[in-house]
Amino acid sequence: MPRRYETIFITPADIPDEELQALIERYSAIITGRKGILVKVEKWGKRKLAYEIKKHLRGYYILLDFAGQTDVVNEIERNFKIDDKILKYMTIKKEDVADLKVLETEINLPAKETKPEEAIVPPASSEEAETEEEKDSIAPAADETSG
Repeated sequence: MPRRYETIFITPADIPDEELQALIERYSAIITGRKGILVKVEKWGKRKLAYEIKKHLRGYYILLDFAGQTDVVNEIERNFKIDDKILKYMTIKKEDVADLKVLETEINLPAKETKPEEAIVPPASSEEAETEEEKDSIAPAADETSG
């Protein structure tokens, strides 16, 4: 049974978009080539690093969420160590046993989330706002009497 993993890797912030996309495709191909299942790839964007890494103060963060055997992780991390464009990486195990049905729904989920109609949240009604205000006003009074 495959395990569920998350890998975050950081590249230099000044890397061209074409090279960044080639890196993502390369590591995605490693996952799928070793019979792993790539669930999602998230580009977190350019961020300031907490400390200087290989003389870089900013980096581009990428998250790979996948399921596979331990040999997939070993191969990805071996390639990360060799690649000069990777400043830092970390892989964590999310689940010991990945459920394939759950993975399929997660893979198909982002396509549904991109619809703008579903992203609109209706405003709260005035009755709900009043009950929240009442709860807020009651809570401090209860704290004052107990102390």
